[in-house]
Amino acid sequence: MMKDDRNFHQRLQEFCDCFMETDPKKELEKAAKGVSGDPSGDPDELALKFLGLGIFYGAAEKAKKISIQRSKDGKVLFSIESRGKYQLPPPSSDLANRIITIARSITHIDEDQGKEPVSLGLRSDRMDITFTFDRKPGEESFHITFPEL
Repeated sequence: MMKDDRNFHQRLQEFCDCFMETDPKKELEKAAKGVSGDPSGDPDELALKFLGLGIFYGAAEKAKKISIQRSKDGKVLFSIESRGKYQLPPPSSDLANRIITIARSITHIDEDQGKEPVSLGLRSDRMDITFTFDRKPGEESFHITFPEL
């Protein structure tokens, strides 16, 4: 078996690039149901796919912010703030936890609250976004803020 030396940031960029020619909303709905397209069933692959599709969808919708919020009872909300605020099908609680863990790994934020800019190289361009985390006992929220266009 070959070892994959790519880090989460690099793999996230590859997912964003891979899905640039797709309908991100349709793909997000599949990912929310646990459909990864990865034959190995690697939970990191599904989490990176959902995160990349969320970023791509937010950029395509000219969103101000996308959020994943997990409450104490394990309920997950996935919301988009664009030309109004609305929700899309959320990931499972386990998938949301993995998405947030990967995002924290990319930014190296272990504290309960934190905010860090993230630059994604996309083909011959780049996108600068901000990851924000807020963890309280039993609940957590993760926000991706997009630049003003």
